[in-house]
Amino acid sequence: MCPYDVEIEDIKNQLIKMYNPLDIILFGSCAKGRVTRSSDVDICLILETNDKRKIVRDILCEVEYNVDLDVVIYTPQEWRNNKDDQATFAGIIQRTGVSLIGGY
Repeated sequence: MCPYDVEIEDIKNQLIKMYNPLDIILFGSCAKGRVTRSSDVDICLILETNDKRKIVRDILCEVEYNVDLDVVIYTPQEWRNNKDDQATFAGIIQRTGVSLIGGY
């Protein structure tokens, strides 16, 4: 149980409405249950896009949230190519993260 559960659910619902991602993965301290006063919410989105930077900017500007939020985006191909490699960031997210919408 993370103290940010209500905020995470709200962020998830906004992201689904805006981008319809294939998956939203919560990772970091919230996913591990190790939240501290300085913790942020780490979210990984799997979605088709040609401009990940624009999507991240749009999320940080348009999504309403009351917590510090970090966003990482992978295209489906990038995710498939990297999620099983334990040496990659995607691999770490895959091993330690929690899917918020059922997994991809």
